Amino acid sequence: MSWHKLAGCIVASSALSLAGCNAQSQSPEADGGTYREVSTPTGLIAKARPTISDVPVPVGFDLDEGRSRNFAAAGARYVDHVYRGNADKFDVRRFYKRQMPISRWVLVTDMFVQGDIMLDFEKQTERCRIIATKGNLFNPCYVKVQLWTTGRIETQQTSGGTGSSGK
Repeated sequence: MSWHKLAGCIVASSALSLAGCNAQSQSPEADGGTYREVSTPTGLIAKARPTISDVPVPVGFDLDEGRSRNFAAAGARYVDHVYRGNADKFDVRRFYKRQMPISRWVLVTDMFVQGDIMLDFEKQTERCRIIATKGNLFNPCYVKVQLWTTGRIETQQTSGGTGSSGK
């Protein structure tokens, strides 16, 4: 490859990478072909491996182990976790409204009560409440995740003559 072609490739790739760093992009209007500025969507991103597999946690939020607990028994589970992180509680609301349906949770209640945001979700025999509250200087937001089994747990019957006939 000649020096001129190599220099041209470097200049072209530099121009493309600089253009890609712009947080705004141009998009044609539907009605006249004119261009307008469009912002790149922003928002919280889910951790790849949350503590509870079907309850997402935003990146940057850490489990407060001293204030958290969970257990499972006889097909039921109970989760009471507190996460602390650096995000606005309204961004946390948008995050959970967007992420929970991915794990088949259905939004039942969305409340703003005395400065706290409370979201209730249901899935099969379980209920999950997400509470986003104001934190402190170092952790501006706390997220409390409460999950519990609400319905009766049906045990699976095994077939194969292991039971007694009673006669």
